[in-house]
Amino acid sequence: MAEYPGIEVRAFRPDEWQIYKETRLRALESDPKFFGSRYDEEKVLADNHWQERLSDPKFLVLGVFNDGQPIGMTGVAVDRNDDAAQTGKLWGSWLEPAWRNKGLSRKMYEARIAWARAHPTIKKLVVSHRKSNAVSKRANQRFGFKFTGAKETVWYNGEKETEFFYELPVK
Repeated sequence: MAEYPGIEVRAFRPDEWQIYKETRLRALESDPKFFGSRYDEEKVLADNHWQERLSDPKFLVLGVFNDGQPIGMTGVAVDRNDDAAQTGKLWGSWLEPAWRNKGLSRKMYEARIAWARAHPTIKKLVVSHRKSNAVSKRANQRFGFKFTGAKETVWYNGEKETEFFYELPVK
């Protein structure tokens, strides 16, 4: 991976909620197939939705910045289906097309794994992807995620495609 001195992967600050919103909406518009939500649903969300997401201790929303300008995002959150809060779920990874295939996903994975390891309750991370998303598979495999299963999923847009699941112990 080439190093890019102007690249920074860091949490969006609560006062950067508009930048987060703009980045997320660009991601949904650019690559709708790889998200569990739609642009038209999220563009109408109230400002407090975006603000609360950045101040919720169960979420980490990271921006990928090049010389201070957002070029991508990624997230990790305590899985809301885990009452013991021992599972973290990776979500929402996206980079501007010009920044793909440059090794930046490594920085995104490292930041999310570090957050999960520091979180007081999380013991494992989980991630999933559509069968057609080979890039996601390669990225999670580089970090040691192990395949745990698959199921047929009907995605938000009505498409039916196999979803693959993986996990990584972090403690």
